[in-house]
Order: sequence, then C-alpha cells, then structure tokens
Amino acid sequence: MKRLVVIGATGDVGRGIVAELVERGHGVVGVARQATRLDELGSELGHPPSLQLITGSVATDGDAAALRAALLAKLPRIDGIVVSVNAARQPAALSTYSSEALAALINQDLITHYTAARQLLPVLAPGGVFLGIGGGSCDFVLHEGVPQSVAQAGLRMLYRGLAHEYRDQPVAVRQLIVASVVNGVSTRAFADPAWVTEREIGAQVAAILENPAAHPGPILRVARRDASGKPVYSSEGPSRVQGFRQP
Repeated sequence: MKRLVVIGATGDVGRGIVAELVERGHGVVGVARQATRLDELGSELGHPPSLQLITGSVATDGDAAALRAALLAKLPRIDGIVVSVNAARQPAALSTYSSEALAALINQDLITHYTAARQLLPVLAPGGVFLGIGGGSCDFVLHEGVPQSVAQAGLRMLYRGLAHEYRDQPVAVRQLIVASVVNGVSTRAFADPAWVTEREIGAQVAAILENPAAHPGPILRVARRDASGKPVYSSEGPSRVQGFRQP
C-alpha cells in the first residue's frame, strides 16, 4: 500500500483518480478547497477507512506551506502526489483578455502546479512520484481557447523542466496530459462515447504511481478512443537540454 495525496480531489478527474487509488488498496488523502464537496466525495465512495479528506489549497506559497504541514501531520510518509487543478473554462478570444485576466488564468492553470511542486516535492519519500494532470490544448488551439493553450503549453514545459532538474534525485516527476474531453460527473449526460472516462484516467494515474520506471515520460498522454474502442496512451521522451554560457 502506498500513501498518496490527490490535490483537486473533487473535480471530475480528481474523483476518478481518488476512486481508482482507493479501490486498489492505497491510502489516499484527498485535498480540495471546499469542505462540502469533499463530504460529497466521501459519501459517494462510502467513506472507506483508507481515505482521508482535508481542505487545502495550492493557490499561494502560504496556502501550499500550510497544506504541507497538514499532510505531514497525517502521513508518516508520502509516496505520491497528484496535482489535478485548473482554472474554470471561460471560452473567449485572446484579444478580449486583459493582461490581468491572462495572468490570472496562467496563475490558476500553471503557477498552482509550480507552487505545489515547490512546497511538496521536497517531502516526497524516496521512490515517490510527483504527477501533474494537464490538458491536450497544450498542442492545439480550440475556438476561443487560445488563453488555455498558452497556459497548458507552459505547464507541459514546467513538468519537463522539473523532471530535468530532479533527474538525479530519488523521486520521479511526471505529467499526464489528457487529450480528450473527460466523461465525468459533470459531463455524463451528454458525453461522447469516444471521450475518456475519469476512471480510465484514474487507472493510468495509478499505473504511473505504482511503477514510474515503466512510464518514463516524463510527459505521458491519454487520448480519446481509437477505432478499437480503447483510449490511446503514449509517451514523450525527455527534452533536449542545450548548454549556453554568456560570452
């Protein structure tokens, strides 16, 4: 049994991850900002003894430091941390965004992951995994979705950079990009059969956490179903690192 933390536990993706990890017998701490939604998640899963739920945030360094203290008070060791947080989607043309609005979106989609990594990567147990969830718009632009693409492209490079800088440490850094609309609680009524479900995402997250060496990435991807009816999994190799010195 691994002791695992899921930040953003009450979103569509987070719920699937928590449910899958609990079902596999791991000890899980689910973190979200709203206590009421955590209560709903606990009830949905039948309040298993292996699941603890705490309110917390990674919106700022102070929030993330407080979360770190709360987690260390509950767990004797942390074997894996999943960060599944993102801004609410508000479709609009990039030209309509003020500089402040774009900065706020990037803060919610990208800086939150950096804040979580900065505060929590150092407390991972040897052999642990820090795993972020990203969106497929890092590779393409949706109509009225350029701001999200900007943030998600930056998020992918953040995880590439973290994986590079932690390459000699006894922990693994990975990102799982979900290149599909998610068939989850909020979309079930109108979901396309090709969309990936939250439990399928949870299963892939569990596989990475349980055996990171089998999923070297550092950037991994799950995409909507192909002709066989199964989600498509793939991996991007490490970034090419170039040296540069000021003359």
